[in-house]
Amino acid sequence: MRYDDWLNENEYPDEKDIEAFGDDSPPDDDPLTIGYVGDYRPPFWTPQRIGLAIFVLFLLSVFLFSLLR
Repeated sequence: MRYDDWLNENEYPDEKDIEAFGDDSPPDDDPLTIGYVGDYRPPFWTPQRIGLAIFVLFLLSVFLFSLLR
């Protein structure tokens, strides 16, 4: 069985690429940068996270108010 996303022998780095980039270059396995070009990273406070924070704070205030009452 053959999948389209498998690598062929000609898709591995050749000697010219290894000389240009080196064998020991560190992999980019940081989950915050994989798939992003350059230094772009999405901001931490996205609209979804702001809404979730407001919802959680509302729930906490309701629980605390009910306990104190």
